[in-house]
Amino acid sequence: MRFWNRVFRRPQDALPPPTSQLDAPTPAEVPGLPNGANPILRLAARWRLPLEETRMEVVARLGVLPDPIYGWPALVLADAEPLPGALAPWTASAFERIAPQFPITRFTGLAWFEDDAHANLGRTADHLAASLGPASIGRRWNTLVAAWRAGLVEVSLTAWPPEWQSDLPRGEAEAREPRLRTACHVTLTTGFRLRLGEREREWVTGFRPLSIDGDVGTARMARAGRHAPGETELEYVRDPEDLVEDRQRTLGLSRDGEALIVVSDQLFVMPRTDILRLSVIRMTPAKGGGGSSLHAHCRTSAPGADDQSVFLAQNSDPDGMSAFGRYLGDRLGCPVEISPYYPDC
Repeated sequence: MRFWNRVFRRPQDALPPPTSQLDAPTPAEVPGLPNGANPILRLAARWRLPLEETRMEVVARLGVLPDPIYGWPALVLADAEPLPGALAPWTASAFERIAPQFPITRFTGLAWFEDDAHANLGRTADHLAASLGPASIGRRWNTLVAAWRAGLVEVSLTAWPPEWQSDLPRGEAEAREPRLRTACHVTLTTGFRLRLGEREREWVTGFRPLSIDGDVGTARMARAGRHAPGETELEYVRDPEDLVEDRQRTLGLSRDGEALIVVSDQLFVMPRTDILRLSVIRMTPAKGGGGSSLHAHCRTSAPGADDQSVFLAQNSDPDGMSAFGRYLGDRLGCPVEISPYYPDC
């Protein structure tokens, strides 16, 4: 909390009237096209973003290069059509904990026209509005934002007006490229996730939730499948196909015991043979209230990860997940690790 207090602190006369996150504009809903195509993905195809290639294919074709602005390893999509005012080509993450057999699901760009964050976001919003229709522009905490959404696909704009920021030192990238201070950051998420296979559909339709003393997922997790999964989640996330509407925030085993099914912010389908172990993290009250959380560690094809961790459940008691974790481990036939007590700082 102390860190965020520094981020948002600013002399009172330098800030516009306070605005909470709840007052920020919601994404503009873009209607689908008559042929059933997604209008945002159609726009992304016009930009020549690699929507159909796997990450592995893009890496083989372009290699991993330093990001032109930030310097970290990235997929630099120099053959895609740049945005008006682009500071650099479109990029995608080269994070090695992302499995390479799926398409890229998150693309980022930067637009700058003048030394004014409001003008840069506004002009970028006008450009997108010509294809997607208008979207509201507003404040979310210390950022200026706008977004368009069509199903799970979303394109969002974010700028950090300098007058809304704290007096923290500039980062290295901003020192090298001062236009970053007022640039408009553009993020496109494609919403890709695999459809259920035939056996997976049987697992999902037949599973029944297990009784659990706690909450499945985290307090911030929404209804399963209402938003795009993260790029590191793609191996075990599946399209719910409206099969779990009556089983929100639940976890259980398939009827044959061969899969763990979790309905949290996404539908996770984990074959029992892919679950390497379970772990319980125990936190004692400190600055935070403490509690415990249960995680499944699964096999992954990501080159930079030993496993993929899926958040299963939590309890406000530091020991609240231990018994259920051991029970679930017995049912799955996998080891369970119970952590020492860590202070919730």
